Amino acid sequence: MCALLSCMTTFKIPQTQRGFIQYLVLGILLILAVGAIAVFQSRKPAPSPNELTASLTGSGGVTISTPNNNATLTSPVHVTASVASGFTGPVRTMQVFRDNTLVYQGAGTTVDTSLTLTAGATHNLTVLALKQNGQLEGSAAVNVTIVAATPSPLPPPPSASSVPPLPPVPSP
Repeated sequence: MCALLSCMTTFKIPQTQRGFIQYLVLGILLILAVGAIAVFQSRKPAPSPNELTASLTGSGGVTISTPNNNATLTSPVHVTASVASGFTGPVRTMQVFRDNTLVYQGAGTTVDTSLTLTAGATHNLTVLALKQNGQLEGSAAVNVTIVAATPSPLPPPPSASSVPPLPPVPSP
């Protein structure tokens, strides 16, 4: 029996090889775990605009350039937004929602449009960047308060001194 045990001890795996095998197994397990997480996340439906939070620069590289968050404006409101270059590959469609109602949709990675908004109210504008399969890549949202446009004042009437005198009337 001792001879058998001494024979087994001579074939021991060196400590450095055992550590390498453990790291190799750990690496494979991590790759499998990341793959499983990616599969589960890809099955989630895109969130509705109700679930999105208000911010100027949102998720997925979406940035609303105009209007500013919490701005007070008159209607129509010029809306510009874009997707950062690192995210533009998968983005195919941009959408703009006014108070959870779709008001603009266009192909590409930028938005440049004007929206007519009701005066005397605060509105939420949400921009979504969608992938080719319709899933959400990113979003950003701003709140704007719309006020009634103030009419510009009329110019003052001309004064008597600004009217040139009439030419003399010829005598008969």
